[in-house]
Amino acid sequence: MTGVGIAGAMLPGSSMAEFGQSSAQAEVTVEQIRTALKLANLSFAEEELTEMVGSVTGFGQWWPQLREASKAAGFMGMNWKVLEAEGNGSIRDEGLIWSDRQLELPKLDEELAFLDVVELGTLFRAKKVTAVQLTEMYLRRLKKYGPKLRCVVNLTEGRALKQAEEMDALYESGKYLGPLHGIPFGVKDLFDAAGHPTTWGIGTRRDHVSTEDCDVVRLLEEAGAVLVAKLSLGALAMGDIWYEGRTESPWDAKIGSSGSSAGSGSAVAGGLVAFAIGTETNGSLVSPAHNCRVTSLRPTFGSVSRDKAMALCWSLDKVGPLCRTAEDCAVVFNALCTYTGNDPGQIERTFSYSPVENLSDLKIGYLVFKKEEAEAGLAEENRPWLKVLREMGISPKPVYLPEYPDGLDAILLAECSAAFESFTRSEDIQELEKYSSWPETFRSGRLIPAVEYIQADRYRVILADIYRGVLNQYDVLLADDRLYPRIFGLNATGIPQLLIPAGVDDRGRARSFSMVCSPLNEGIMLSAGYLIQKKLGFHKLRPDMKIWE
Repeated sequence: MTGVGIAGAMLPGSSMAEFGQSSAQAEVTVEQIRTALKLANLSFAEEELTEMVGSVTGFGQWWPQLREASKAAGFMGMNWKVLEAEGNGSIRDEGLIWSDRQLELPKLDEELAFLDVVELGTLFRAKKVTAVQLTEMYLRRLKKYGPKLRCVVNLTEGRALKQAEEMDALYESGKYLGPLHGIPFGVKDLFDAAGHPTTWGIGTRRDHVSTEDCDVVRLLEEAGAVLVAKLSLGALAMGDIWYEGRTESPWDAKIGSSGSSAGSGSAVAGGLVAFAIGTETNGSLVSPAHNCRVTSLRPTFGSVSRDKAMALCWSLDKVGPLCRTAEDCAVVFNALCTYTGNDPGQIERTFSYSPVENLSDLKIGYLVFKKEEAEAGLAEENRPWLKVLREMGISPKPVYLPEYPDGLDAILLAECSAAFESFTRSEDIQELEKYSSWPETFRSGRLIPAVEYIQADRYRVILADIYRGVLNQYDVLLADDRLYPRIFGLNATGIPQLLIPAGVDDRGRARSFSMVCSPLNEGIMLSAGYLIQKKLGFHKLRPDMKIWE
């Protein structure tokens, strides 16, 4: 053993001077250590505290060089992956079948704008509408309604029109790229698109122009889709307030779109794009889908590359579509579920989807959040989705999903604080203070003990096993609304979730139902969800856009 303690260890061949830091460090006092331990709900004897002084003082010399050295890191060193991904294989299943549609071109743009992706694709393939016509229509609507809804950060008009012309020419030459060929879409403004700003919803990044396309944009354009807009998000992916104000739900001028995929939900709901892409760390897809009454899919963690997208929490961030229907979500997800090798957290997996006409072969459960509810019957009152199931001869069994410790939140708080560590120490954070609570969260996150963060991450594996044990007994589980009693646990364990709009309650507030399934089984969930959705018919409703003119 050498004569230095653990705090004296340095990187091989490095020194504090190499990182521009002074080696001088004021000695930490026993009282300071005692105060810090209170934050972790710990107490040690006086002599034990005294012994800690030397090592803890040395810790203070570590952090400046570590901050500097880690600036170039793109992802975490440890990457959480769902266990089901192990050995899943690298061959992608191309089994995508979508419903046949028979329809004529609507006479009014207002009707055309609210058709779903599959319907628009049907019209395009029949040469009843062109990609340029669709793109020009959605651009007009984005310009007309976007400012009032505050859902658009920047249009990509020149790029979109060029892409649309190329898609029309390609189809005329006999080449068809699939159901997204010629279909306009928008992305949450944390995805890079070459030549356009990526603001992350904060004013200090208004002029931060991206030089490359992210994988999400590239994959969708390769599938024939046309990018028309960068859509708003709550500042740094929280809530629905960004530097231009609150993004609104087209359905109700009194409420916001919710977040953080705020603009994506609002734009789809208002008929400003055919579909949009959002992200979720803890409710950011399902919550705006609920408020804006559209359909969203949060897929299994790691299914979609997050290359060149803002990171909030590396082990929680997921990419998913917001659309009019569950089938649209399947079509879009099929294009996104492609392994690129550019995201260390991405998994190689398969995906297939085909519509179904009945659910008799499926084992369906119904999520409840109290043990006693699992022993009681399920009432149809205010649950039209449950009524539809029973009309199909299916009576789902109540299934209890266990709670988890609040400390699991340490994963999100510690990782987001690390992701924005240098930003938190910069002057740019002062502008964010005006409209976001992130600054306080980032500062507080620094006080989460490393040991407790690791314990939370270890417990995540236990929770994933518990959830897998429940989910593996069923093909799919239904539940009321957004699942907020368990939303973080589902996100932390990478469980997929589908949210489908279901009208309003007796007070006029949005209703929705959710579906969850075992990781990697989204195809079955989407098929079942779409059948229920068609029978309910709420996806055909649209907001009165006159209030936004």
